[in-house]
Amino acid sequence: MGLSRIKLMSSLIALGLLLLIPQAMADEAPPSQECLAYAYTESESHSFLVRDNSSNFGNVLKVVTDCESIELWVDGERAVFSNKTAFSYQLEQGLYNLSLVADGFEENYSYVSFYPDRLEWRYDWIQLNGGGIEMIEAGKATIQENWASFLSIMITWFLSTYVYWQFVQTYVQRNFIEEVKS
Repeated sequence: MGLSRIKLMSSLIALGLLLLIPQAMADEAPPSQECLAYAYTESESHSFLVRDNSSNFGNVLKVVTDCESIELWVDGERAVFSNKTAFSYQLEQGLYNLSLVADGFEENYSYVSFYPDRLEWRYDWIQLNGGGIEMIEAGKATIQENWASFLSIMITWFLSTYVYWQFVQTYVQRNFIEEVKS
């Protein structure tokens, strides 16, 4: 019986060790990158993150990073080298291949489309449709509002009085009794 007890004990110890091995492997930290960076554009109050095959509105590319230094490559040519945590780069409307390269970090973005800011579209639309918008003075607008209010009150009073008068006339005509003498 002593031998079977030793086999049972050794089996339990072996099973315990096998169960601890995956836990020890899980406690190891995953390899981390040296730094991170991302790029985006803005149009009015909207932000557009740069990624593969993305459409971005606004022509100012903003790069944010925690790297010591970073390079921005546009269509295979180095456009910016920066030691700052954030910088901006002006782009024209079009399709680009972008790369952010730093020590231990590289991110490539293919076929990124950039479109003009929405405010530029509004300006172009106004120019195509006859130049500009006619503005009126605030005093004239207030006078027009006052006249519109006064006239709508008068029209409402007239219509309600007329309708009420017609109801009264109809009632009187129906209930009118004429005395006939023979």
